[in-house]
Amino acid sequence: MSRIVAASGLGIGALLSTAAMAYDRYGYNGGAYDYDSGFYIGANAGEIFYKEQGLAAMVPGVAFLNIGEQFNPYLALEGRIGGGFTGDNFNFYHVDVPLVYGGYVKGTLPLAPWFSAYAIAGVGGLQLHRNYPEFNSNSVGFSGGLGAEFRLYGGASLHAEWARLDSGNND
Repeated sequence: MSRIVAASGLGIGALLSTAAMAYDRYGYNGGAYDYDSGFYIGANAGEIFYKEQGLAAMVPGVAFLNIGEQFNPYLALEGRIGGGFTGDNFNFYHVDVPLVYGGYVKGTLPLAPWFSAYAIAGVGGLQLHRNYPEFNSNSVGFSGGLGAEFRLYGGASLHAEWARLDSGNND
């Protein structure tokens, strides 16, 4: 049975900075961008697109916490962990995501004081629970994605991201 675990997601979240970063991380100062690096934490919500041969795509909802360290305006390390808050059905088939996790290098390209584009690359994984044969499975592999981040006042930001997990678990 061919299975595609396309742990692709589109999510929107708010990154809340620590007290040391209680002001905008990027500011414009006489022709140059000021930048404050440091620890950050955020919450995200999105969807996992799961496709298996013979079934329509199922899209369970997931939420996760991400914790990172921004070293400079262009480079960060980030860890993520979370799980599903809704499952999805196709006919009598059901899929849940009890656990999703990853560790990433995040490259950022600041395009304006309030907007930047970024790419992530690293290792990600997820657990799937199904109500049909091979009930539970784990997929771990290379994960990468692209995103955009919009900075808000006070060090918070919103972002939209698309990511994919290429697992070696495709039979």
